[in-house]
Amino acid sequence: MQTVFQYQKEGDCEQISSYVLLSNSPRRKQLLGFLQPQIASVEVDERGIEEHFMKQFATDDFLTRAAKTCCEISKAKSDMDLVTGHLYISADTIVVSDGQIFNKPQDLTEAETMLRSYFGKSHHVVTSVCLRTRHSLDVFYTVAQIDFVDYYPALEEVIQSYIREKQPLDKAGAYGNQELD
Repeated sequence: MQTVFQYQKEGDCEQISSYVLLSNSPRRKQLLGFLQPQIASVEVDERGIEEHFMKQFATDDFLTRAAKTCCEISKAKSDMDLVTGHLYISADTIVVSDGQIFNKPQDLTEAETMLRSYFGKSHHVVTSVCLRTRHSLDVFYTVAQIDFVDYYPALEEVIQSYIREKQPLDKAGAYGNQELD
């Protein structure tokens, strides 16, 4: 099964002398720390972009629409004045479950609701990445199917502990797969 999908590719990448990570995500900073990137905070209207592109891609199945929309959000984060020799890296992650897109929860109650909704079902985690230079653009996405076990009472303490200790408000769908045991 294919898990990485090309979304858009344009131009040729020039020689790279510096990296710019367009993200405040602690996980992305950790993953790309070896590049010693500059960090830039970029604010985009993610919900507005989501609404627009979910309509634009209406002929695709829901998961594909969501993935393409995720790519458009990543692209929007890198829409800025670009410096030659810099590689700009932006990304976005969403969770697709039961025909809905789960972004970062607004509060702990929403986080708990999201977490509980996964038990006994499969959902998909979509991450899009945009690599942009002054003369090139490469946007791709990955899709991972995640299966949660059925709920059973002993999981109650696990849920409450996760909500207390793992900062679910800064994670799409309220969880990070790398944090689950």
